[in-house]
Amino acid sequence: MGPDGRVASLLPGHPLVKESQRWVTFIKDSLKPPSQRITFTFPVINSSSYIAAAAVHNALGTEKTSDPLPAAMVSLEDGELTWFVDEEATSLFQEEMRNIVTHD
Repeated sequence: MGPDGRVASLLPGHPLVKESQRWVTFIKDSLKPPSQRITFTFPVINSSSYIAAAAVHNALGTEKTSDPLPAAMVSLEDGELTWFVDEEATSLFQEEMRNIVTHD
């Protein structure tokens, strides 16, 4: 997970976050460098057997947006998802993600 909530190269607010047919696609206009990228899409990400994701408050920053974080869209069909987060990071997650992220 990137500092802006991205997963792979799926950036918040980018139209490719909604791609539902292709497993891999390209981005020509990324607002974050590099501007041209190749990325997995959610159909392949959510078909994974196992995903481990990490997020810490210092990496996430403090900017909140109305767009759903791509990280909140990771929803494995038949696999295991493990989040490694610090308590401060959970304060930045949007409501739908806070409901699925727990910490000990």
